Formats: sequence, C-alpha cells, structure tokens
Amino acid sequence: MKEGADEIAAAFIGRWESAWNSGGAAATAQLYAPDALLVGQAIGVGRGDLERLLGLLHQQGWTRIAIKILHVRETGEVVLVACQFTAFGSGPNAGKSLQGKSTHVLTRIGESWMSAMHTAG
Repeated sequence: MKEGADEIAAAFIGRWESAWNSGGAAATAQLYAPDALLVGQAIGVGRGDLERLLGLLHQQGWTRIAIKILHVRETGEVVLVACQFTAFGSGPNAGKSLQGKSTHVLTRIGESWMSAMHTAG
C-alpha cells in the first residue's frame, strides 16, 4: 500500500522535530539528501554545510522546536510541505521563542523520505 503525502509529511516532520530536540544539528543533518539545499539567512549545499549552519542555530541556544504542518502537496516524485515553527531558546536565548515558516521538498532515497530542499525564514 502506497503511503499518502500527508502520512509522509507527518512522519518526516516528526523525525525532524525529534532529531533536533534530542540530537541537535548532527542528527538533524542526517534527514537531508546528500546534496540537499538549505535556504535561510545563509545558503548551504550538502549535508556538511547544512550541519554547520544548523549547528550555528543550536549553538545560539535554539535547542528545541515545535513544528506544525500547514499544507502538504504531492507533485510527481516529491512531497512539498509548508510548515510553521516555534523555536524555544536556552542558554543565551533562555526564555525566548522564535516563530517562522519553513518548507521542505521531500524526495525518496532508497526506503527513506529525505529533504532535498529546506527553506526557513
């Protein structure tokens, strides 16, 4: 039975939240395609760049996140996911929160759905 786009998106976002909240940037970077693109305050290409950029956010104290899926759409071989997030601060940002929107372009690599492109702002 083929998974639906909503189930694919929910499973991926759940893994992303869990990886960030418990494993930080290194664990989260494993959810991206090897040549993935990250577009936010900076642009990163490939897992090494993504881990470095995500690591900077983690070091700033944005160590917990909650993500709400706003819209999911399947087109061809990809699943597009639009989200709203709230990041919660620790350390230098303790007691603060940061809200924004993000998108993921999910693609199947082997048996896993991974993010090929992630935008955040």
